[in-house]
Amino acid sequence: MKDPLELYSYPEEWVEREAEKIGFDRVRSRIESGLYILTHRGWLRRGITTATTASASAVGAIASMFGESERVEVWTPAGICIEVGVRAKNGVAVAKKFSGDHSFDVTDGVGIRAEVSESLEFGEGVGRFRGKPAVSLSARNQILRNIEMVREKYDYDGSVRITIPEGKALATLTDNPRIGIKGGLSILGTTGFVEPWCDELVDAKVVVAKQYDRVVLTTGRKGWKWAKENLKGFQPFVMGVYFEKALRELDGEIVIAGLPSLIIKWAIPEMRGKILRGIDPRKYRKTVLEKAREINSNVSDVILLRG
Repeated sequence: MKDPLELYSYPEEWVEREAEKIGFDRVRSRIESGLYILTHRGWLRRGITTATTASASAVGAIASMFGESERVEVWTPAGICIEVGVRAKNGVAVAKKFSGDHSFDVTDGVGIRAEVSESLEFGEGVGRFRGKPAVSLSARNQILRNIEMVREKYDYDGSVRITIPEGKALATLTDNPRIGIKGGLSILGTTGFVEPWCDELVDAKVVVAKQYDRVVLTTGRKGWKWAKENLKGFQPFVMGVYFEKALRELDGEIVIAGLPSLIIKWAIPEMRGKILRGIDPRKYRKTVLEKAREINSNVSDVILLRG
């Protein structure tokens, strides 16, 4: 049985253990939902991104013009549709971000509000970068697709205005001020889901990775996607900032791939705390490779992707 986001196979003994407790059908349903990760100890819950939360409030606001809504279906970029709870009435809806078992997400529980309007707009509490809303391309596309789906369902011609009432205050607890995003939170998300980073997740991924002879350790989803498309015969794993633990424990061939910032700062401590915008990552590749091979001689390559 495979995780639907990273496409690795869970150990059969884990599946059988949980099937004895809750039945095979419920195990399969949990895994296929994308909202649960099976581990050596049991289950971890994935959360939803600010983009999924904003999408839910947008769908709820439009749907409420045709009746009150308590739960809405939201499409995610992972290709999975999930149900999200909303409070919606008369063209206004609020959905709350859920971070699952993520142990240090300051945006957990924040409400994202949508109100029907003529076109898609981002207002109060949504951060701005160089004068434009701090909404990633993948997040914007997810929101637009969900709006289009609900527009077609109800034959509705408008859109929504999205705000985050607590966004300005919460942003001070994030890296946004340091990187130049002002006035609120970013709306982000490449899969629609939030990984529940904690020791249990890292340990579980290392155990799963040991099943494979050739793996790619990536810092994020862009690296995972690149590896899946370009390194045939390798299984990629998103390890975030924790790939050193996997380096120390894996026995097979390893490639490290991802956007350069985290990888370079891991290899060169004096670069930490700096913004590495506009650098040429190729000049740091040798240093990263040498450090990785000091830990594990099976590292065959380091691939630093451009943003």
